[in-house]
Amino acid sequence: MMASLKRSLVTGGILLVSLWASFIPAFVGSEEIEKPNIAIINFSPINASSGEAVVVTSFIRANFVKNGQYAVVDAANMERILSAQKFQQTGCTNQECAVKMGRLLNVQWMVMGEYSVMGGARFLTASLVDVETGRIERTGSVQGFDVVNADRAAHQLVTQLIGEPIASGTYQRPVINTTAEIDPRIAGGRIGLGVNIPGAALRWFVVDRFAVEAKFQYEKTTMAGGPRMYLYIASLENLFPYIGIEGDYGKYKDEKVESVGYAAGAFVGGEVYLFRRLSLQCDFGPVYVSLKDRELSIQSGGMGFMVNFGLTFYISGGR
Repeated sequence: MMASLKRSLVTGGILLVSLWASFIPAFVGSEEIEKPNIAIINFSPINASSGEAVVVTSFIRANFVKNGQYAVVDAANMERILSAQKFQQTGCTNQECAVKMGRLLNVQWMVMGEYSVMGGARFLTASLVDVETGRIERTGSVQGFDVVNADRAAHQLVTQLIGEPIASGTYQRPVINTTAEIDPRIAGGRIGLGVNIPGAALRWFVVDRFAVEAKFQYEKTTMAGGPRMYLYIASLENLFPYIGIEGDYGKYKDEKVESVGYAAGAFVGGEVYLFRRLSLQCDFGPVYVSLKDRELSIQSGGMGFMVNFGLTFYISGGR
């Protein structure tokens, strides 16, 4: 009976690996699908030439294009869309306005900022705004540059907003984010629906970094369900490593044997985002399984190994 149950687990794992492999070409093969959309609002001039502010904005837009991480809406298209909606770009200097503009442009991210001159010194300040949550995710500033170095200043500013080190190494963001700033994808309140072979799950982030999940699985001979708990230990761009524990109550039945029992285990794994709300997860770890034959009242148990693959679609965000 235990051997049959282990064979069922192995078979399910092979099917899940096949499903996971079949999804990879569809999601990885297209740059347009993977790149989030971004638009840059013309920087507001403060004690500075409005013409220079427009030029600096064009340098910033060009550096986002060069970076290649985003699909950038060009200035002409922005003006055409906003004009059709009778929305004035001039004077849009706060988060609420940036979010409203971002929704009209159908983008995920907005960049807003100021170009100012004070005491003969030039300053650039900017914010990266998440259109969905309305939060400022990053800020950047560059100061003390000349007009002839405006493109270099724009490059430095974009580097700070994106979070990559510039060539000189002046600005650098830690790879692992363990600070108080929580990525919205692991923030409290987030709810997701999961699917795996052969079952489904409902996940809820109770607080930041900690989620609980109710999982149910069904095969021809095996039915099991129970809670899972996840603790996300780091943020690596689109990858979120985690550790957790699981408990299940199940039933095994074939032509010869009918058993009931429980399983308890621990696991380690990671969640990779394929789209903004769709993620792929994989984890594995040791599990103890105990089964009791209903007819003969024989108890048997032993250690095993579990592997879990699945897709999760988040129906609501955290903060």
